[in-house]
Amino acid sequence: MTNREAGINVVREMMGDQAAAKLSDSADSNTFGAPIAAYAVDQVFADIWTRPGLDRRSRSLVSMSVMIAMRQPHEFAIHMGAGLNNGLTLKEIEEVLIQALPYVGYPAIATALAAAADVIKEHGLDDDESYAGHRGLL
Repeated sequence: MTNREAGINVVREMMGDQAAAKLSDSADSNTFGAPIAAYAVDQVFADIWTRPGLDRRSRSLVSMSVMIAMRQPHEFAIHMGAGLNNGLTLKEIEEVLIQALPYVGYPAIATALAAAADVIKEHGLDDDESYAGHRGLL
């Protein structure tokens, strides 16, 4: 299996067929940004996400934490969705936000919470009891 195939498989497992196809098409094209997509598939997903030492759940926790600190709500949402697919619970994701709070501050957490609300709705988890008490905050 090539790095490209391995990377696309990781994307498919974490983010679904549509995301895998889109990233694969972009990486294989000759369009602007294709080398960046290829790097993401070949290096980030094939090499880094498959390394021994951390499981995917742990890598998702790290990735979400970095996106919170960098105030990147779009990327946080992508990694939150992947984290849910990697077996994280809403409670664990909430704990990431709580853990990050004293280090990054309320504005960064508020940004991530807004992105989280969209992911929760997109994944049909807005009826989940662990989410119900947080509707006013999101």
